[in-house]
Amino acid sequence: MKRLFEEWRKFLEDCDPEEVEDLATFAHDGQTRRDGQPYITHPAGVAAMAREYGYSDAVHDAAWLHDAVEDFEGPPEEIKKMIKAVCSEALPIVLELTHDKSINYTDYVLGLSDGAIAVKMLDVLYNSQDLTPDSKQYNKYKNALLALGGKPNGITDAHWSALGDVYGDLG
Repeated sequence: MKRLFEEWRKFLEDCDPEEVEDLATFAHDGQTRRDGQPYITHPAGVAAMAREYGYSDAVHDAAWLHDAVEDFEGPPEEIKKMIKAVCSEALPIVLELTHDKSINYTDYVLGLSDGAIAVKMLDVLYNSQDLTPDSKQYNKYKNALLALGGKPNGITDAHWSALGDVYGDLG
């Protein structure tokens, strides 16, 4: 059944899941995480959580690509063109998630659309479970979560509950 759905998805949307994964792998080629693992393990984990928590294909694809523009070791316009060619529906979300460091983190999070907030909160949860955040990063995440004033549109109940398991009462 899953394979049948994946085949139909190719006809319904412009995103081929294998091409999305390949592009994410290309964008992070040679990069590693703090623990020495290949960086692609991070977008793969965030994308797996998107499936686990029942998010749309667009959120899943954007989860694979969420760090691609920031981390690509080439011209940003080049990776943007590649994302648009492979999965145009993910591009607006990915662009929203490309954090302008001149904007306060909490303000940045508060300004995200439903799809982008879903991916950002998947990213926060994955980082919180995969690489234990230091106290500064933990507080940055918790303050942003509290500023949301409760579960925002775009977040599934199960995902919000998992964030609460890590960060306590979030309102």
